[in-house]
Amino acid sequence: MLRLDDYPDIKRISGDELIDTIAACYNKYGMEETIIISRSNKRANKFNNGIRQTILYREDELVPGDLLMVVRNNYYWLQEESGVEFIANGDIVEVIRIKKYYDLYGYRYADCLLRLIDYNIEIEAKVLLDALYEEAPALSNEKNKQMFFNILEDYAHVKTKKKQYELVRSNPYYNALQIKYAYAVTCHKSQGGQWKSVIIDQGYLAREAVDREYLRWLYTAITRATEVVYLVNFVDFIFES
Repeated sequence: MLRLDDYPDIKRISGDELIDTIAACYNKYGMEETIIISRSNKRANKFNNGIRQTILYREDELVPGDLLMVVRNNYYWLQEESGVEFIANGDIVEVIRIKKYYDLYGYRYADCLLRLIDYNIEIEAKVLLDALYEEAPALSNEKNKQMFFNILEDYAHVKTKKKQYELVRSNPYYNALQIKYAYAVTCHKSQGGQWKSVIIDQGYLAREAVDREYLRWLYTAITRATEVVYLVNFVDFIFES
């Protein structure tokens, strides 16, 4: 089914080799050019936490140098002179500096200086720290709604509901960037991006699950790479003829 004989740039590795492989890719290609692609947000979260603790030795929740992926379109923080219309779902930013943390409206925020990697633009923005650990692709609709009404209480003195809602929608906390760590992502989040080295985490796969949808997933994951692909713990029957 999947033949690697003529493709030396696609390599199979075991789980025991994973940490060393990620570290080697960081050394050779750099963090910005290495990505782990997983099949679920839950597994991507585990990879992100493991990489930060085991390879990067980062104990704090956020540190300068962290790579973050924006997981919801944002039109609030860019200045017109930047020439970029909005920060898109899937854009990757680097943390340059963390200025201040907040606990407000039932959520946790940080004021950060960030660099948009694709545009090499620096911006100051609030980020929503709670989004880092969501197993969903971004903050759930329920939590977004709860945040909206929590902030709305600050504008109870405003006479009309329309004006109150407008004030919430222009509130910097409501517009905080929703972000996740960007060392491991789902295949869906990787679409449109390319990296020199791509490490694909298949996870558990039953033989009957190898269908057209799986093959599309695998094709998309493999084609994110421009130089080398590593297949982690891929089952033998994937390679049967």
